[in-house]
Amino acid sequence: MSATAMHPLTGGPPGGAVPRLSLGMPLYNAERYVAQAFDGLLAQDFADFEIIVSDNASTDRTWEICEEYARRDPRIRLYRNPENLGAAYNYNRTVDLARGPLFRWVAYDDVCAPTLLRRCVEALDADPEAILAYPQTMLIDDDGAPIRPYRDGLDLRSPRAYRRVAQYARNWSLCNAVFGVVRTEALRASGRIRPYPSSDVVLLAELAALGRFHEVPERLFLRRIHQASSRQGGTKSLAAVASWFDPKRAAQAKPRRIQVMRRVTGTLAGLPAPLSQRLSCIAAFAAVWGLRKAHMKASRVKHAVLDRAPALSGSTRRAGVDASREDG
Repeated sequence: MSATAMHPLTGGPPGGAVPRLSLGMPLYNAERYVAQAFDGLLAQDFADFEIIVSDNASTDRTWEICEEYARRDPRIRLYRNPENLGAAYNYNRTVDLARGPLFRWVAYDDVCAPTLLRRCVEALDADPEAILAYPQTMLIDDDGAPIRPYRDGLDLRSPRAYRRVAQYARNWSLCNAVFGVVRTEALRASGRIRPYPSSDVVLLAELAALGRFHEVPERLFLRRIHQASSRQGGTKSLAAVASWFDPKRAAQAKPRRIQVMRRVTGTLAGLPAPLSQRLSCIAAFAAVWGLRKAHMKASRVKHAVLDRAPALSGSTRRAGVDASREDG
């Protein structure tokens, strides 16, 4: 059996009907939260979808749970890799298997409010030039309790590509929009998820250059922040994250520094667009991201100085007291 073989278990909607929306669910050892993810999807008030599960050879009960849900609902299609091929491969495989003209990735540990899919589809139907629609975000903890609302700031509706890219460079952080509903054709034309950390940053910059983003003004996406998450877990080293994207990178002794500027500008340079548009997008990202980096560095220096100020003040006072004693 080849390393890339997939094992289909179920066949999707009855009668082989092509769904409007494909939901890609890449999984690996997801037993803790995956049932909640399924429950959130099956409770949606928009029902014209298929769920494509690609399991990366989980070693826990993930596969058994998926089988249970697939027996309940024919819209669930199950595939399983014979070995762990990495998150990048697994995410992209669900795109390859999608049949719908619209697509959305589903993370096993996040929760979708019941109207999320419908509201995003409506936003894309209302604007044929838009290629992605995503809802506002609420961050939740391990137990699902709200942490705080999160501002994504990626409502990119300018007709000019470089302005969308500039706004993206100014505001991206958690990249929640990567879990929005996107036109499948546009996603397949992109580089999708590359096999390195922060490839979602590169993908969203690429999509921003290609079309408009709509932010649905409702907090319908509940993103879970917990220790076991692929990127936000506090115990994750850069090497461990790189290995999560691509297991072959685990052998690297010294993981390379994430070079966002180089990777984004290189991707923008390869866009299927006129040279003037590519150059303006590159210039916009480089200028705004460079300024943003400078501001962040200045802020770190400022806080470091302020944090040291009380200690320095105390040392100065003590030095003055000691000196006065010596003079006496």
